[in-house]
Amino acid sequence: MLPAVDAVTGSLPLGRFNVNMSDVKARYVDAPEWASSTSRVEIWSHFESATAELRRIVPTAWVWIGGSFISSKLDPDDIDVVYWCEDRLVDLVTNPTDKAILDLFARSQVRAATGLRVDARYCAWHVRPEAGVQNTIEHHTYTMQRGFWDDFWLRMRSGAKGDPPVRDDAFPLRGYLEVILDGPDVI
Repeated sequence: MLPAVDAVTGSLPLGRFNVNMSDVKARYVDAPEWASSTSRVEIWSHFESATAELRRIVPTAWVWIGGSFISSKLDPDDIDVVYWCEDRLVDLVTNPTDKAILDLFARSQVRAATGLRVDARYCAWHVRPEAGVQNTIEHHTYTMQRGFWDDFWLRMRSGAKGDPPVRDDAFPLRGYLEVILDGPDVI
């Protein structure tokens, strides 16, 4: 269940909240408070298109959604997402066109290349039965990315967009969403 947006910050309370796609659409696109929004319906449509395209190429375990789209901002510019795809499944993709599309996601170039209002990237989820440290590049890359994006989505800018970062920008103050897509138990 989606928590209410904090009246002071205009963002979700601190934490990662597991929800489904219909919950997100109901709350951030279809709710009466967004009736006068000029961007939310289009952004959601673009997000659905980007998600469908990535899932066509490779099973996508889950997506994290953060930023202004899940805030009280009436007209966000885009939706900010990180998709998590198992590394071994990404490695199985051989079609050159599909590999090029995956590269757009990996380099956060989906919006620039397509015009879709989706700030999207995918990260490689590396499955390891034991959670302890494993001295492999794949394990270190995955844990670094997971930690980075969790920290990133919990932060909240204290000044205006484009202002130089300050110490207060490092504190965890807001939440983000996690939507299970294909789930972790794909082939």
